[in-house]
Amino acid sequence: VISIGNLVAGGTGKTPMTICLARLFKDLGKKVVVISRGYRGKSLEEVSIVGDGHQVYLDADKAGDEPYMMASLKQFPVVIGKNRYQAGQLAVKRFNPDVILLDDAFQHRKLKRDLDLLLMDYDKPLGNKRLLPAGRLREPFQQAAGRADAVIFTRSRPEESKTAVKLRHHIKEMPLFKTVHVPFLAEFKAFDSRADIKQNQLNDLEGKKVVLFSGLATNASFYRSISQSGIIILDHLEFKDHYRYKKADILRINAIARQKGAHIILTTQKDWVKMDRNCVWAADVGVIGVEIQFEPEDAFSLFVKQRCLNL
Repeated sequence: VISIGNLVAGGTGKTPMTICLARLFKDLGKKVVVISRGYRGKSLEEVSIVGDGHQVYLDADKAGDEPYMMASLKQFPVVIGKNRYQAGQLAVKRFNPDVILLDDAFQHRKLKRDLDLLLMDYDKPLGNKRLLPAGRLREPFQQAAGRADAVIFTRSRPEESKTAVKLRHHIKEMPLFKTVHVPFLAEFKAFDSRADIKQNQLNDLEGKKVVLFSGLATNASFYRSISQSGIIILDHLEFKDHYRYKKADILRINAIARQKGAHIILTTQKDWVKMDRNCVWAADVGVIGVEIQFEPEDAFSLFVKQRCLNL
């Protein structure tokens, strides 16, 4: 049982990390189940199966954004439940997994875990250094570091983060890893077809004029990743994390895309799963996904194999 969690509320890449780990274990021939709380999901059941790895049973409204997005990959089962222990029991009974991955469970400890991974944003690992509700810290760093088995800095950059460097002094004995977020074009939907996208690669969007919209804990990170891809951003409509889009929002996005002369409207996988598939858009729509990439590439894989599989 492996927990993937963070210290600061929202926005460190827990879901891409969970997918990365699930694929790692699948490549090793292991059966994997992901368990999530199902935040903001409206399912009335104590525990529910979102998908079994082949079929999806709940929509984003009932399951929550991230669990539905993971289940839609149809690569591994996804179970939701506020009580992780009950969700774990269902996962074992239904799927008999070798590995259970707990998405966002660092502070939810009812289910015993073999490995606790603590994710921290490289630029602002402690947010504004204030605990909730004054800030975004879920608990003091020293307390969290005391029970983590490894720290993973996400969205790392070549230049050093002063805060990250200071934190290293407190975690000298603990394994420390660095990752980067790598955006990719997950889907492309033609509505206007002026963009002339042929291979559905992010490189195809270079030089194209786009309007962005996103509802993330860190909308700025989405803007930054797109701007670094050589794409011309005309506007960025920002919504709060886990936002439920209304018809008026779609009309507003379309109106700005027309007004600005956008070739493409770009959004994230997390936002796209909440969209009505019958929506008509004013421009072609690109859906951006994120993959986690470790630097160096093999160090984390070796760590997990040694700690969990004795390989």
